Parts: sequence; C-alpha cells; structure tokens
Amino acid sequence: MAANALWAHILQKDAIVQESIPPIMPPLTPQDKTGTSMRMLIHDTQSTLEKFSERLDTLMTRVDDCRNQVINANKLLDHERDKVLTEMADMSCRSQNELKSHMGTPAQAHALELTHASQVSTENSIRALEKRIDALQTVSPTVTSDISFATIAHLSSSFNRI
Repeated sequence: MAANALWAHILQKDAIVQESIPPIMPPLTPQDKTGTSMRMLIHDTQSTLEKFSERLDTLMTRVDDCRNQVINANKLLDHERDKVLTEMADMSCRSQNELKSHMGTPAQAHALELTHASQVSTENSIRALEKRIDALQTVSPTVTSDISFATIAHLSSSFNRI
C-alpha cells in the first residue's frame, strides 16, 4: 500500500510538472511503430526498384548498341562477300577472254555441237514414236489384240524355222 501511495505521488508530481511546462522535444520513439516500419520498407523497396530500373535501362541500351553493331557487321560482311564474288567473276571472265584470244575456238567445239544436234534429233524421234504408240493404243482394243496375235504368230513361225 505504501508503494501505491508512492507511485501515486510520483505520477501526480510528474503530471503537475508536465502541465506547467509544455513539451519541447517530441518523443524519441514513434507512436505508430507498425506504420513507421511499413514506410521504411516501402522507401527501401522504392530505392531498390529505382536502382534496378537504372541498371536495366543501362543494360537495355547496351543490348541495343550490340544489336546495331551486329546488324552493321552483317551488312559489311554481305557487302564484302558480294564484292569478292564480283571480283572473282570478273577475273574468270577476263581470263576466259584472254584464253580465247590467244587460243581461238577449242577443237572440240564443232564435235560437241554435232553431238548436241544428234541428241536433239534422237529425242524428237523418240517423242514422235511415243505419240504414235499412244495413238495406236487408243484406236481400238480389237485392232491392238489382232496386231499382237499376228505378231505372236509371226514370232512362233520364226522360232519353228530355227
């Protein structure tokens, strides 16, 4: 009981002192600890996101620069490849022209032309024979069967003679 009276006296004395002197300093501990913690976490998250955003922007800029450099390198390689191919074709044509001017026409050129003409005429003859065979097959089945019987009879008489 004496302790209660002592605490009552101390608290009453503090209450009188606090009423007479307005508080100059705010309390050292926050009144809303949960809200303060949330604000600190949000601020930290925002700071981290801003740093990430800056790094991502830098990375994307570098990626775009690299992509542009690859595109330019591909264009240069294509241009150089075309240039080399053109030079090689020109050199080939020039060397062929030089050879023709010094050697004249090749000796086999005339024989090659004759062989080609012979091949073309043979192909035309084969096509004409194929057309005739097709026409004969469409004429009549009886005529075809008669021709085949006559051919078989002629062949069998030929074999009998041998």
